[in-house]
This record gives sequence, C-alpha cells and structure tokens, in this order.
Amino acid sequence: MSATELKSEYNPCLVCGGNEWIPVREGCDLWRPGYEKSFKLTRCSSCGQVLQNPIPDDRELQAAYSVSSAYVPYRPAWKESGWPVWKILRSWTVHRRIAWLKRYARGHEMLEVGCGAGDFMVAAHRAGWNVRAVEYNSSMVDIIRSELGFDVRVGELALGLWNEGEFDLIAFWNVLEHLQDPLRELSIAASYLRPGGRVFLQIPSREAAEHGQWFGQYWAPLDLPRHIHFFDRATLSRLCNRAGFEVVVYKTPFIQSAWCYYISSWHWANRDGKKRVRWPRFLALAAAVTLGMPYVAIQAVRKRGLEAFAVAVKH
Repeated sequence: MSATELKSEYNPCLVCGGNEWIPVREGCDLWRPGYEKSFKLTRCSSCGQVLQNPIPDDRELQAAYSVSSAYVPYRPAWKESGWPVWKILRSWTVHRRIAWLKRYARGHEMLEVGCGAGDFMVAAHRAGWNVRAVEYNSSMVDIIRSELGFDVRVGELALGLWNEGEFDLIAFWNVLEHLQDPLRELSIAASYLRPGGRVFLQIPSREAAEHGQWFGQYWAPLDLPRHIHFFDRATLSRLCNRAGFEVVVYKTPFIQSAWCYYISSWHWANRDGKKRVRWPRFLALAAAVTLGMPYVAIQAVRKRGLEAFAVAVKH
C-alpha cells in the first residue's frame, strides 16, 4: 500500500501536519491474548515521524490499560521489603534518572507527569527537590498522598492545577509515547515552567519502531496499542519547538537498547506459555543477541539507539 493510499484513512502528522503515510509494521496487544485487533504503525513521508495510525480512542486505551496488571508496575518499591528482581531493576532506573537530574537540572521545584508508584518522587525528594505530580491512576494517588504526603493530582496534565511559572523542571519519564496529543501536553508544561525551565523526556525512539522485525509483536518497545508515538531527534525537536522548547540534549543510552533486546527475547521464548521450553529458548536467543551487542553499542553512540533521553529548555 502506497503513502497516497493511506492519505485519507489516517490522522495528520502531529509534527509537520503532513497526511501521507508509509506503512512500517503492525501487531496485536501482547497483554490481551485472544484479542485479534491489529494496530498499525506508519511513518510520515514528509518528516519521518512514526505514529500509531489511526490513533486509538479513549475506549480502546482504557481497555488496553485495564486488562493487564502486569503491564503497569504499580508496586511501590519504596514500601516493599527485600530485593526481588523487579525492585532491583526499578532501583537502577531511578538511580539513573537521579543522575540525569543532578547533571542537567536547574532549580528545586519539580513536577512529574505520570508518577506511577512514586519511586522517582521519593528519590528526588531525598535529593533535595520539592516534587509534585499528576497521575492518572486514582488508587495510586491515594496511596502516595496518604503514606508519603506528596501533592499529587488525579488525571492528566491540565491548566489550572498549579500556578503558571511555578516549576523549574517537568519530568515525562516514558510518558510522551502514550499520549494521544503530546503537543498539547508539552504546551501545557511550558506554561507551568519558569523562563529557562526544562522538560526531561524518556521515550522509545523511531529506531525502536523500525528495528526488531524478527521478534514480531514480541518486540518489547512496540507495546501496542499503548505506545502511540516514536521520535528521533529531528521529529522530537520539531514537536518541542512548536510547544515552545529547544532540545539541548538527546542521547540513546546503550543499556536501554540492550535491555530491549533481552526482554524481547524473553517475551518471544514465552510466547506460547510452555514452561518446559521457555528457558532453553531464551538462553539460546539471548546468546545470539549478545553476539550482536557491539552493533547495538555503535548505534547507541550514533544516537540511533532504541530508547532516548532528552532535555528541552523553554524559550
């Protein structure tokens, strides 16, 4: 199917306004076995932005998020005893984000969009930040408010929750790719930031959408239909410019890219639920993936890795 054939069927590009799309790939919801609907990723023929098209509506997304407790890890590491593997990985992720915070942030007033279980809020608070948040999961908000006392609002980022120009930093940790309209959210974020304020963004890259074809729907960065947008530096910069920001940092760390390959290997090895063979499958595939890590590392250094970290400064 040509880009012209897709022109009238899909949404316009949020980055450049174009309406001609090139098919990239499609897949099912990995967390809803038996749900046969297929979701399509397309690339804008004008700017290269990769978008799930058509963009899923509210009803589809609510169903996608509600059926799988395994998808969204709302288990607060800050209140769990012991060190299970998931907590170790969560702790490592938070540690890395705090390191970015110390290197690139300014000021002490922070807003986190989509705080989840609150682990980053706890760590940032301990590092000296005054942290507030907005979170869609109302039960998680109740826990964070009652047990930690943080100012967390329920729902999506919207005007009127706090005063304009109140924050030095707004963090979107793996949030932007989930939004139906990331331009709207970034524009609202700009209104909450002081002049020179910054947004921190962690997102799956455009390369994440276009690589890993061998894994099919088990390619972890896809996570359809929840992941809607995939950016590279050029498309992210254009989107941020429209919202009043300039991207000053864009990295694709190697560790995140490597993790995508290994977790995808586990998903593929466990694709049919056969416990006897999943470990032999995984170990064999992980060994093959390991042989390809030098290439993955080179791509990461070239800023073509599978997950990106970016900092954008308000104009």
